[in-house]
Amino acid sequence: MLNIQSRRRGSNGHPVAQQTTLSVSWLGRKFRALALHRGQVQGTWECPEPAEGTNTFGELLEQAVAQTHYTGTTVSLVLAHSRLAHQFVDAPPAKGPALRKVLERLAQEQARSLFPGPVAWSAEPAESVKGTARFLLSLFPKPLLDELCAGAQRAGLHLAAVLHPAAVLHSQLQELPSKDSQVVMLAGDTGGSTTVLVGRSDGRLVLVRSLAGTWCDNPAALATDLRRTMLFVNQQHGVNVEGLFLFGPDAAARAAELEEPVGLPTRPSPTAFTEDYWATQALRHLKGSSHNLVSREQQLAPQRRRLGLAVGVATALMVLGCLGFSAYFAQLGRTARRDLESVRTQTAALEARHRELQDLHADLARRRDFVDAVALHQPPPVALWVLGYLSTAAPPELLVTNLVVREEEAGWRLVIAGTAQPDDTNATPARFAQALASLTNELVTGPFRVQLDSPAPSPTAPPSGPGAAGALASWLSKLDTEKPTRPTAHRVFSLEGVIQP
Repeated sequence: MLNIQSRRRGSNGHPVAQQTTLSVSWLGRKFRALALHRGQVQGTWECPEPAEGTNTFGELLEQAVAQTHYTGTTVSLVLAHSRLAHQFVDAPPAKGPALRKVLERLAQEQARSLFPGPVAWSAEPAESVKGTARFLLSLFPKPLLDELCAGAQRAGLHLAAVLHPAAVLHSQLQELPSKDSQVVMLAGDTGGSTTVLVGRSDGRLVLVRSLAGTWCDNPAALATDLRRTMLFVNQQHGVNVEGLFLFGPDAAARAAELEEPVGLPTRPSPTAFTEDYWATQALRHLKGSSHNLVSREQQLAPQRRRLGLAVGVATALMVLGCLGFSAYFAQLGRTARRDLESVRTQTAALEARHRELQDLHADLARRRDFVDAVALHQPPPVALWVLGYLSTAAPPELLVTNLVVREEEAGWRLVIAGTAQPDDTNATPARFAQALASLTNELVTGPFRVQLDSPAPSPTAPPSGPGAAGALASWLSKLDTEKPTRPTAHRVFSLEGVIQP
């Protein structure tokens, strides 16, 4: 995101607090590195030979890491390069992503006249002209920036920020001893060149230029360029530059020398100059700075790589876990199928055994029923019940000579045969018939409810044929023979029926 807020006077936060980085200043051919770990300086190193060419950046970083014993991963760079350019542009009113798109289009248009190919750019709000928003564009060839990033990557580091010297000097505008809104000029020695900022004490920029040479090399030529810059500001913006401040080595000694040819009150900057100033001040712009030439995508590249690596590792672990679970469940499936086949085999064997046992049980049941029927079956004593009943139900005139009670499917078959009392001298056919009717009535209406085959049997002559009745008649005839004096009625009866349940 583009930071369009101006800096406030008195922002004195320590620039290296809690920082772990390798901060490099590469001004002209002077390469100096400062290693910090949690705000503490681990070591410094300056290349003993002139450093030239962006293709040597990786080798210089490797030497800096070895000499300073740096253990971090990020690098910030303050770069003063001949291909670095500054342009002021006017932008329409816009905010946020829309403003960034407009500035990117303006940067591409401005870069076409400076160098071919894509451009890396940064933007900083400047003093508006006639109510139109103005921005300072810092332009640098993107192939050279990519070469710097690739060199840092070869050294095992990540280039988090590339700043131009004007971005570092910008913070001094708020610290200069000048009146509010007074336009002053600040010139800084940037290793063979001089970076010039024209702006107000509240931080609003009017002009940024990079001049060849320094006050140590050719003060007269530098004074001429500074005077031309002052006149250009007056012509283009209608403001007068009211003072000149110098920052760099020998600034205090050269201030008086430049004051007369420039024609402005010239003083050294109140900010003390040290060799590590550029490296330490660059740490203020590592996060969220609009001066950074490294794009947001390039800044987040390590996080994306780490996130991609984490996602890849997590995905690989998930795939391996899924493969492991698949193999485990496949083995469980094979084991379950084997167990199922075993259970089916055992079930078939048990079913066959069950059928055998059922057949054996049925055979044993039949044998048990046969044994029970033979050894334990005791039919109900119906014959005794009938005999006992006849002892009370039979009239005294009748003599029961034969009783048959047998079990049939439909019930119990009852056969009763008899005769009149042989010693009854008063027996008459009518009396015998009355007694037989009484017995028949007791059998039909009594507790046994006998259903007779014939409705009412009549007295008959004693049978002479074989059978129980014939035997009884034969026996009676013998009695008659032995006792001829006792009269006999010669009346017999036979009743047959089914006992009702």
